[in-house]
Amino acid sequence: MSQANTVILIHPEKKVVSQKQKYLFLLSFSLALIFTGLFASPLSETWAGMQRILLSPSHLITDYIQLGNLGSAFLNSGLLTLFSVLMARLNKIQVTGPMVAAFLTVAGFSFFGKNFYNSIPIVIGVYCYSRIMKKPFAQYIFISLLGGALSPVVSYITFGMNLSYITGISIGCSTGILIGILLPPLATHFLTLHQGFTLSNIGFTSGIVAMVLTSVLRLFNYEIINQTIISEDYHLFLGIFLFCLFMAMLIWGFILNHGQLRGLKQIYQTSGKLVTDFIAIAEMGPTLINMALMGLLLSSYVLLIKGSFNGPVVGAILSVVGFSAFGNHLKNSLPVLLGVTLIVQFTPLHDLSQVTAITTAIFGISLAPISGYYGMIYGVLAGIFHMALVTNVGLLHGGLNLYNNGFASGFVAAFMVPLLDNFTHIKKKKNK
Repeated sequence: MSQANTVILIHPEKKVVSQKQKYLFLLSFSLALIFTGLFASPLSETWAGMQRILLSPSHLITDYIQLGNLGSAFLNSGLLTLFSVLMARLNKIQVTGPMVAAFLTVAGFSFFGKNFYNSIPIVIGVYCYSRIMKKPFAQYIFISLLGGALSPVVSYITFGMNLSYITGISIGCSTGILIGILLPPLATHFLTLHQGFTLSNIGFTSGIVAMVLTSVLRLFNYEIINQTIISEDYHLFLGIFLFCLFMAMLIWGFILNHGQLRGLKQIYQTSGKLVTDFIAIAEMGPTLINMALMGLLLSSYVLLIKGSFNGPVVGAILSVVGFSAFGNHLKNSLPVLLGVTLIVQFTPLHDLSQVTAITTAIFGISLAPISGYYGMIYGVLAGIFHMALVTNVGLLHGGLNLYNNGFASGFVAAFMVPLLDNFTHIKKKKNK
């Protein structure tokens, strides 16, 4: 029997789902994005939009729906997700919570910053690292997919520095390969800094790398000009797409779980601290239900605060839904979401419906493990600190790290966790 069809019974009460069924879900998700892209815009416009996407510097914030068009943004996302799924399948990777998180993060960030040209060099770099270490590439695929956080580095060097195409492509791709080689050892080391209390470890690592690269560029008088390209015309379409997607996900989860909610309790009992694999804990059915509920919550949140759906907001929601197989659930996420929402009311930003505020609230949920481990009050506090940092750390990397919120969340966790550990230790001693 092939590995893809092997069923491993982890817990006698689980409704165990085969690897074939799990890959079927991921392929269906990829194809849904592709077909939406093919039918959302005329093919000639979609192709022209894809060209603009591939030739863009792509640093934050570049909404591919606005830069290209609706069809090209969906097609870019679907093709990159499909490529990622097939790459994992060819390497005989088991579908786990971390891998689902990686696939949906690829899908999400392919709406604003990640494309084939700027992603492939980083994947090649990670592959080179696996060869250097004489280990299977399968061991590092997760990092290669999330390493797309630094994709804008490749595009910016190629198309944003006024270099000739030959020079830009050579330096850009070489830099991307170097980034791929550096990410695995750095990610392992930086995990100890925040102790797994941010789900975006690769985002934090990528922020450090982008900060160093940006500093080098500035040393040679290359200043990265901030940009904000946001679409405003497809709120209704994107909202309908998201709600239909999450309802389909919810139904699929119930079917796999034989119409039961069994398994959700085990998910809600976890803190979400890295590494928490919901598929290993409760299997695919309950995990899909949890993902769908998180997606419906975040989509409803955008509507509640009178925000608009666009590339970055859709990307943020899809990414967090992915990590709802790998740490996020309603219980540990809501306090952080509440913290960001509350503090915005007292800042000059004030308007919750702005793209920056919405994406900060959604991506800030990467700090959910603090809420799940230390309690809801500290989750709210984490959300407040996250909002404070995320508005400032972007200056350090100039928008070359797509996971700006992941970068900020790493600092928040590194700051809070030692203090909370000390506080809870003192509290326990007093209660003895």
